Amino acid sequence: MIENRSIDAREKLEPIEYDECLQYIWRWFCQVSKKRQYSEAGPGPITFTELLAWVELTRNNPEAWEVEVLDRLDSIFISESLKK
Repeated sequence: MIENRSIDAREKLEPIEYDECLQYIWRWFCQVSKKRQYSEAGPGPITFTELLAWVELTRNNPEAWEVEVLDRLDSIFISESLKK
């Protein structure tokens, strides 16, 4: 049941246009987001612990502003996922 909610939430997100130079951040967000925890209430936020594990496993080294962008994308994802 929780799995279906996550699929529904992704389908509700409207595509956005962004500069090609930012594609890698969107790709990073999608990679990390796939590993997020879900509960009956919906998606949980991506924690710094999860982000740190992703950094270590992928050997990506995001700068502070890139982490901030990932955090903002996560907030938007959660907000949109919880809309009914």
